[in-house]
Amino acid sequence: MAKYSFEFKMEVVQAYLNAEGG
Repeated sequence: MAKYSFEFKMEVVQAYLNAEGG
């Protein structure tokens, strides 16, 4: 569960950064 949550969080962070940068 922890790993899944971590990976999911990273995806959200990446999407946020992409939205901010794009």
